[in-house]
Amino acid sequence: MLMSIFSLLISLGSLAGLVMVALRAPKKLTMRYVDAGMIVLACALAGSRLVFVLTNWEYFRGHLGEILQVWLGGLSGSGALLGALTGILILKLTQGFFLGPLADGLLPLLGALSIAAWLGSWSDGSAYGHPSAAWYALPTRDEWGAVEPRLPVQLLGALLTLFLFAGLEQARRWLRRPGLAASLGVLGWTLICFGLSFLRADPAQTWRGLRLEAWGMLVMAVFGLAGLVTVLLRSTLKSREK
Repeated sequence: MLMSIFSLLISLGSLAGLVMVALRAPKKLTMRYVDAGMIVLACALAGSRLVFVLTNWEYFRGHLGEILQVWLGGLSGSGALLGALTGILILKLTQGFFLGPLADGLLPLLGALSIAAWLGSWSDGSAYGHPSAAWYALPTRDEWGAVEPRLPVQLLGALLTLFLFAGLEQARRWLRRPGLAASLGVLGWTLICFGLSFLRADPAQTWRGLRLEAWGMLVMAVFGLAGLVTVLLRSTLKSREK
């Protein structure tokens, strides 16, 4: 039942993201952008599961039949973003999309799905925070079913993501350079997830003191930063040429 709630929220997040993509798509290209969004969603799911399986290969090599059973749980946020970016690149190479406008147009998918995933994690007892006696602690269930006051990591993740993408939406008139909004969105989202990883108490593999997912977010933040630098450099060069 709890997993079905998570699945329902992810489905609603996907639908909400696609609706926003359709509303923001250029005239006469609405269905093309919606189709692109569905392809990117499929790539995100594949990337999310692939990264999770690879980082937990010790288990999956003895349970190969569970690799494709995503409904059992086990997804990676950084893997989902990597899969989505791969899907966007494939669309550029195979369908002639311009990379910057496509990334900007599909950006609502990242915000909607992330909010849904944080709320879904709250429902199924994953990605929870450390126990706390602070006034802002909330009763939260862990994967064993125990409920106790904890740092509200899932709610904080959903709210910070909402503020980030709502802010980007409000700033659209100033973010007209193709790819700028997408780069800022990716960079901001990965840094939010990286920062919240220090508040999480759910079991996870670590390397050099950091959760593997935190390392993944740092790597994906580099992509966002590289995109931001590229957009700004191109804009500067064009201005000088004029």
